[in-house]
Amino acid sequence: MFLLLSIVANASETVIDTLSRINLPLLTIETVNNEMPVCDYVEAPNGCWGITTQNATKVPGRLKISQMGKTLYDSGEYEKNASGITIKIRGNTSAYFGEKKPYKIKLQREADLLLRGNNQKYSDREWILIKDKNLMYMTGFKLNELLQLPWTPSCEYVNVVVNGEYMGVYLLTEAVSLNPSCRIDVDETGYLFEYDAYWWNEPVYVECEIVNKPMHYTFKYPDIDDLSTSQLTYFTQTIHLTEQSIINGTYPDYIDIESFARWILGHDIVGNSDGGGANFILTKRDNSNNSKIQMACLWDFDGNYRNEDDWDGCHNAFYFSLLFDNKNTDFLERYKAIYNEISSTIFDSIINYLEDFATADIADALSVSIALDNKKYGTDNYDVNGCIDFAKKWFLKRQEWLNNSIPTITPKYLDVNDDEAVTPIIYAVGKNIVVMNATDDICIYDAMGRLVYREGRDAPWLNSPVTAQITINNTGIYIIKTGDIVKRVVVNF
Repeated sequence: MFLLLSIVANASETVIDTLSRINLPLLTIETVNNEMPVCDYVEAPNGCWGITTQNATKVPGRLKISQMGKTLYDSGEYEKNASGITIKIRGNTSAYFGEKKPYKIKLQREADLLLRGNNQKYSDREWILIKDKNLMYMTGFKLNELLQLPWTPSCEYVNVVVNGEYMGVYLLTEAVSLNPSCRIDVDETGYLFEYDAYWWNEPVYVECEIVNKPMHYTFKYPDIDDLSTSQLTYFTQTIHLTEQSIINGTYPDYIDIESFARWILGHDIVGNSDGGGANFILTKRDNSNNSKIQMACLWDFDGNYRNEDDWDGCHNAFYFSLLFDNKNTDFLERYKAIYNEISSTIFDSIINYLEDFATADIADALSVSIALDNKKYGTDNYDVNGCIDFAKKWFLKRQEWLNNSIPTITPKYLDVNDDEAVTPIIYAVGKNIVVMNATDDICIYDAMGRLVYREGRDAPWLNSPVTAQITINNTGIYIIKTGDIVKRVVVNF
C-alpha cells in the first residue's frame, strides 16, 4: 500500500511520469491525429453463437517501450511497410464486455517486443495485448509449457498508454501466427486453422459435420486472400475424412493423439467453463498423408477455475466427446496414461511457479499496476498475492477431484455399424459439389426445385462408397439428395 501511495502521490505528474516509476515495461502509443481504435459489434445470426467485432479500425501510429524511464524500443513514426505500427481492437466477447478492450498490434517492421535479446529468432510483426484478469493467461501458458504442447506463447505484463491516456495493465503476448523460428511452424502446403464459434463472421469456412454445435473451421493460414481452390478442396476433404475416422474408430491415422490428449487434459486441469469459444487452434503441417491434425496450444483462459467438481467445458465439445466414448480406446488410454505420468509433479510445478512469481521483483510492480487499472475501470481484481492464493487453492482441490474422476472414465462405445460408418458427407468447394461415401442415386436441385443433375445406380462408382465430384456452372443454392440424406449447399465462385 505504501508503494502505491508513493507512486500516485504527486497529482501534478503526467500519467507517463507516474507509470515510469513502476518497474514494469511501459508501452506508449501515439497514433496519427490522436485517433483511437474503434469497432462495431455484431450478434450471431439465428442458430449460431456469440458476439464479435466488425469494422475494427486499424489505426497507424508509433510505439515506444520503456522501463523506469529508459527507452528500450522505438518503432519510429508510421510509414507503411517501413516503420511504426497499426493498432486495432481484437477479440469477441472479451472486446464486447467491459470498457477495457484487448488489442492487436501489427509492426510495420518485425521486432521482438518482449526484448529477449535475439531479434533474429524472435522478431515478428503480430502481437497481442490481452486483458488478463487474475493472472489466468500467464498461469495457463505455463501449464501449456508443462504439458509440452507444440507451442507455448511467450508473454510479459506491461502498462499501456495510448495518446496520453492510461489504458491499463495488459499481458503482451505473441500472436497465434506462423513463424518457424519461434511460433507455429507449418510448411507452405500446410494449414493453421481454428474450430471456430465465430465462423459466421468469416468469408470462408469449412463445415463441421459430426458435432452438433454451431461451430465450423476457419483459416489462419493460408490467408483467405491467398487460399486456392485446390488448397480449399484438399483441406475440406481432409477434414471430412478425419471426421469419418472419428466415427468409425480409425482416427489414429488422421489426428495426433498425443497433442489432443494433452490439450484436453490442460483444460480439465483449469476447469474452464467455456466449451464454445475456447480457441481450438489446430495445424496440419503439410498436405502429405504423413501429416496429422494436431492441437497447437492452449489459448483462451477467461473461463478458468469455474467448473468446480465437473469436467472442463471442452471435455464434451469438439471431437472430444466422440473420442472419449470411441470404440477405439487409444485416445482415452493415452489421456489416462499422461495424467498418471504427470499428476504427481504437475500440480506442484504450477504451484511452485506461482509462489516464485509472488516473490519476484515484478510482483509488487504488477500489484501496483493492477490497483491503477482497478481505479480506472472501477473493478476489484485481486492483487498478485490474492490471485496466486486463489489459484493455489484451485489446483490443490482440482488435483484431488481429477485423481478420483479420471480413473472412472469409461467409454460408452459408439455403436457404429457398417452403414453408419459410411454416411455420405456433402459439401461445396469452388464450382464443385462433392459427395463422399455415396452408395445411392445422387440428385441435385436448384433453389426453384428443378432437377439439374442426376447420377443413377448404373454409375460404376456406386458399387462401393467413394467420392463423387460434380461441377456446377452457376452460383446459387442447391439441394443434394442421396439415399435418406438431404443437404443444402451454396455454390459461390
